[in-house]
Amino acid sequence: MNTALLLIFLILVVAPLSNFVHEIGHLLGAKLAKADEITLVIGRGKKLFRLVFYNMELQIGRMFISSGYTGSKRIKPYSNVEVFYITLFGPLLNAIIVFICYLFYQSVPNTYLLIFMLYNCWLFVMNAIPYKVGKQESDGLIMVRALFQKNVY
Repeated sequence: MNTALLLIFLILVVAPLSNFVHEIGHLLGAKLAKADEITLVIGRGKKLFRLVFYNMELQIGRMFISSGYTGSKRIKPYSNVEVFYITLFGPLLNAIIVFICYLFYQSVPNTYLLIFMLYNCWLFVMNAIPYKVGKQESDGLIMVRALFQKNVY
């Protein structure tokens, strides 16, 4: 298998798609919590694409391979339980994708599928671990706060 092709696939397809899946998980959690406004952002920099649908907005930035963010607002503040499951749904969706890819990989071993599965596994693990880098908090840290502190947000 051509290593350069696999690297391009990882950077241009797997990373953005996996980040999108992760952020869709947070969006689903926010919808379940009846958010009034939800913004899903993939990438950074100048907006390449913007779509508004009901109370949801999707933005894709020029550096779409780098990261994602989902923000939601509600007139009534979220409870800690709601913060917990909104935050949990991102890594959980990555874990579900890993499981589905694993089942497919057992039947049809494929390097591209394996890369997609491993990247989603990495996203799941790295987001489940509680840590903070600068101002950026992991989903794991937000979930721990939601469990053990009063009025997280």
